[in-house]
Amino acid sequence: MSCRSIQTGVGLIEVMVALLLLTVAVLGYAALQGKAIQATNESFERSQSLVMMRNIAEKIHANPAAITDYATGLNEPYSSSSVPSKKCGLDGIVADLCDPKELAEAESYSLKVELQNYDFQIQMHPCPNTGGTGTDAATNIMYSYCLISAWDDTTPTIGNNDEIDCLTERADATEGSTAQAGGNYHTKSTCMMMEI
Repeated sequence: MSCRSIQTGVGLIEVMVALLLLTVAVLGYAALQGKAIQATNESFERSQSLVMMRNIAEKIHANPAAITDYATGLNEPYSSSSVPSKKCGLDGIVADLCDPKELAEAESYSLKVELQNYDFQIQMHPCPNTGGTGTDAATNIMYSYCLISAWDDTTPTIGNNDEIDCLTERADATEGSTAQAGGNYHTKSTCMMMEI
C-alpha cells in the first residue's frame, strides 16, 4: 500500500513568505509616498517664495531711487526694526505724501510683518555672480541686487557655510587675477534667488 500525501490547505511557511513579500511592498509604497509629499511641499514652498519675491521686485522697480533703502530695510532683523514714522498709505489711510526713502522704509517694514505669517526669510544683497569686480554701482557696470528667499533651516545669506547659507560667495579679486564667480546654491539649502 502506498502512502500519498494530499495537501488540503496552505502551509505556514507559504503564508509567512507571502506576508514578508506584502510587508516589503507596503514599506516601499510608504517610502514612495513620503518622498512624494516632500516633493509636493518643496514645490509649494518654491511657488510661494516666487510670488513673494515678485511682489517685492515690483515695489522696488516702481521706486528704484530708494533701492539701497529697500536693501537696508529688508536685511534688518524683524525684532530690531522700528515702525516707520509714516505709513505712506499702506494702512489704507492717505494722510501725507512720502518721499522715495520713506516709502521704501514703510514697504520694507510692511513686507517683514507679512512674512512673519509664513516660514520665510527674505533679504536683499548685491548679486555674487555679476562678473565685475567693483563693490558698488559706481565702480561695477554689472552691479545688481538679488532677492534671496529661504525657508526651513537655511538663511537668505551669501557665504561659505553649507549648513546655513543659501549661496556661495564670490571670491575677491587679487592683484593680477579676476574674481571667481559665486552665487551657486549650497547642496543642503532650501532657498531661491532672484536678480532684480
